[in-house]
Amino acid sequence: MQNLFLVVLTSLFCISCTKNDNSYFPLQNGLKWHYSVSLTTRDGLEKQKYILHNKGSSSINGELVYVRKSLDGTNLHYSITNEGIYYLGSSSNMLINPKFSSNQSLIIPNPIALNKKWEQVTTTKLLKKTGPPQRTEFKIIAEVPLEIEIVSLDETVSVPAGKYDKCIKIVMTGSSYKDAGNYVGLTLVSVEQTNWYAPGIGLIKTERIEKTKSDALDKGTLSIELTRFDSK
Repeated sequence: MQNLFLVVLTSLFCISCTKNDNSYFPLQNGLKWHYSVSLTTRDGLEKQKYILHNKGSSSINGELVYVRKSLDGTNLHYSITNEGIYYLGSSSNMLINPKFSSNQSLIIPNPIALNKKWEQVTTTKLLKKTGPPQRTEFKIIAEVPLEIEIVSLDETVSVPAGKYDKCIKIVMTGSSYKDAGNYVGLTLVSVEQTNWYAPGIGLIKTERIEKTKSDALDKGTLSIELTRFDSK
């Protein structure tokens, strides 16, 4: 289950612009985020802590890249362009020269505007279970195209770390058909995710649900909340 946490969180923190202190995705060196994570699958509820730490910037393959390090040592790479902040990919500390995918993900556009929309593809990671009628772990891995929209610029959100005003709310929705094989067959897979970002802090809350039309593996949910933010 711990490996699933790492895979899920590495991808979801990459689904979000400026360099100043009011950025909704601050990248300056030294910032640290502590999160509580609740993951519910057909195997039950699992809870865990997750930490991200900004490690500054460096030149990789001739490009200025900002690095965030996760609790397991994975490095998450970002770049700032005129269009916004992009997620480039992840690497371990073992890689001296990481190679990034050409399919880079826009996190938050620049400028930030109400009803701004863009598209992205996500991969399901919460649709899994172990046990009857399967003898081993069974999971549905589907690529789902998402429509992403900034639906609010003035949310007030309370999480364990505190109460934050003027948050932006980003909603992601999408669905696609997937042939999941025995016990499930062809089914419609849908994904809904909502992220809240606070100025000067970044991501403070995420709610994600993945669903199918099959009773054999109907849904999985993920909840992430900020518990502490360290600015030094």
